[in-house]
Amino acid sequence: MFTHSVSIGRYFGIEVRIDPSWLVIAFLFGWSFYAQFQHVFPDLASTTNLLLSATSVLVFFGSVVLHELSHSVMARRLGIPVEGITLFLFGGVTKTRMEASKPRDEFLVAVVGPATSIAIAGVLWALVNWGSVLIQGPLAYALGYLGWLNLGLGLFNLLPGFPLDGGRVLRSILWATGGSLPRATRRAAGVGKLIAAIMIAVGLLSVFTGNLGGLWMAAIGWFLYQAAVAVDQDVVLKALLQEVRARDLMSPNLITIPWDATIRDAVDGYFLRYDHSAFPVVGRDQPGLITLRAVRQIPNDQWELREVWTATTSLDDACTVGPDTPMDKVMEKLREQEGEQDRVLVVDGDRILGIITPRDILRWVRRSEELGLAAVDAEL
Repeated sequence: MFTHSVSIGRYFGIEVRIDPSWLVIAFLFGWSFYAQFQHVFPDLASTTNLLLSATSVLVFFGSVVLHELSHSVMARRLGIPVEGITLFLFGGVTKTRMEASKPRDEFLVAVVGPATSIAIAGVLWALVNWGSVLIQGPLAYALGYLGWLNLGLGLFNLLPGFPLDGGRVLRSILWATGGSLPRATRRAAGVGKLIAAIMIAVGLLSVFTGNLGGLWMAAIGWFLYQAAVAVDQDVVLKALLQEVRARDLMSPNLITIPWDATIRDAVDGYFLRYDHSAFPVVGRDQPGLITLRAVRQIPNDQWELREVWTATTSLDDACTVGPDTPMDKVMEKLREQEGEQDRVLVVDGDRILGIITPRDILRWVRRSEELGLAAVDAEL
């Protein structure tokens, strides 16, 4: 996810990135601001309106960054590693390397975001009211309008449905009172799916009554619904795999490439023949891995000249686990490598025993369902 995002800097030690999809929502907000200002101030010059609208977009999305930074800073203070923040089509998301270990920590990380947005609204309104001598007319209106947007952002995120902040607050409360994080997550995700379904229905109804703005509400509802379903499925998957080890699920029949084969041999005999994006390289003291990404970085006119070992990643740099590693830990490894590697090597010392990909996990789950081994819903 967000594999094409671009970094715009680090703030409080946390990297902030922008996904290309953010440009769509930035344009839509800019167009909305322009239309709103033109409606309220019909005599406002077009150039002034454009400048005010562009500035309003930057201020609003700066507010979104502050919302996400509050999550990140709080998470880091509580010992939860933070990878960074990404702005995208539907707002912003903070990526952490692990979940909160206690309900209290989950509550604090979740609630600080909406609280920050509401606080920003208060600051903007204070500027309008207390700075009325200097801030007047369209500028005062824009700041007040941005205040309402931040209040709306904060209140919307407090809706008690996962994956919204309010859903995480609900999960922390259910977790604290019930003692089970998986059960709390599934219940919060269920509320999230209900809220998302209502948003989709209301949005589509608005479209049918002539309000095209309902499409945006329906789109947000669809995104939230898919996210809630994914969280629910993840809980079920972890429950299915909690007693499974890496050796039980790995693909052991590895197709290997000799270390002294040329890149041309690897392309023609392996990458074009098999549906794999990486192959173990053997024949030397230290085995390694060659990936399709590494091959793509080598100019075609060097394929006949270079040997495979020159483009091989050592096992120390690859994503590896031991044969007895629990599969929930393997899934965490895969999630950490999302966008970089789509595989985990199962190794025993310097020996590569097998490989695990998301496709292997999906195959195992489907086969377990076919054999009636995947009945975990009642336990959650």
